[in-house]
Amino acid sequence: MTLLTRRQTLKTAAAAIAASSFGLAGRASAATELTAVEWGGDVVNAMKQIEAKQDQVTINWVLHQGGSGAILPKIKATWPRAEFDYVAGWEGSFNGMIKEDWLVPVTTEMVPNLADIPQKIIVKDAKGQWMAVPRAVGGIYFAYRKDICPIEIKRIEDLFDPALKGKICWPGPTQSMMLQIVALALHTGGNENKMDSGWDLMKKLAESGNIGRIAVTDTDFTTSLTSGETVAGFYSEPQLTAVAKSFPLVRLTKQEGMPVFLYQSGFAVFQNRPNLAATLGFINHAISPEMSNLYAQVAGEAPLNVKAKTPDHLKHLSFTPEEFDKFVYVPDFNVVLTQQDAWTKRWENDIAPLL
Repeated sequence: MTLLTRRQTLKTAAAAIAASSFGLAGRASAATELTAVEWGGDVVNAMKQIEAKQDQVTINWVLHQGGSGAILPKIKATWPRAEFDYVAGWEGSFNGMIKEDWLVPVTTEMVPNLADIPQKIIVKDAKGQWMAVPRAVGGIYFAYRKDICPIEIKRIEDLFDPALKGKICWPGPTQSMMLQIVALALHTGGNENKMDSGWDLMKKLAESGNIGRIAVTDTDFTTSLTSGETVAGFYSEPQLTAVAKSFPLVRLTKQEGMPVFLYQSGFAVFQNRPNLAATLGFINHAISPEMSNLYAQVAGEAPLNVKAKTPDHLKHLSFTPEEFDKFVYVPDFNVVLTQQDAWTKRWENDIAPLL
């Protein structure tokens, strides 16, 4: 494999994108094979449908194993040889990639449809360069199945109700960058910088016996809730949407005392890959208004392209400024990211033996 320098790849991409937008590119780029990392379930199903709406690239799909942050050590082990053209992620994993200087900065010249994405949500580096392409917004929050949950859950304390014995599906330590523990810390007056009270509450929840399943993968969560093994949990939008397709789901996104974390999902584009122009072209196609609508319908995350339409079933992710201040918590992801190893060890030492 020929490794291009960052300067060479940027120059090549800018020239290619300036000369031709995706869909109008020359036949030389037709059927270019890319390797992309995505989440499983409805997310990759949506991306496969988006792939089928064009003929410029074919994609070798690789699925995240665990949370998106789990792929960072794998990339680091092979760097500067990048194995992936793009990796789907969110603010948490993007910040880790930026720290390692793995990513190609993006501009509207390289990805024209970025012009229709609100600039304030785009992840930037210390120089203010745009370092990832957002495609949608989702949430990580508490929810429960209304049809089989024995109680109405309104607050964190309800998770300890004996009626929920074995009925909670809880994210494992590689999921959601442990925002589930941050949520418990917030309830007890802490935050991502002051986690001790959250860990204490996590111990009590583990000791209560109410956690019936630890979800190591996204499928663990959807299978557990759809089968009725468990009735409540804390997870991210695509998995919750998958459950809501078949069962009535109470989404606690606007319930005081139940923190909700919003995130953007999107694309991180890697240096040292030979198909940068084709990768950027596909990503530009994926965030077009039409493909944003398709992605929202299939994957269950609200579109960010201002020319796309938010489906009615995703209105729970729409907040007024007052609601945003009241219900949404935005952690310092640099803190969250740097604490992952320490939090994982604490989970293994203090929580896992209690489950």
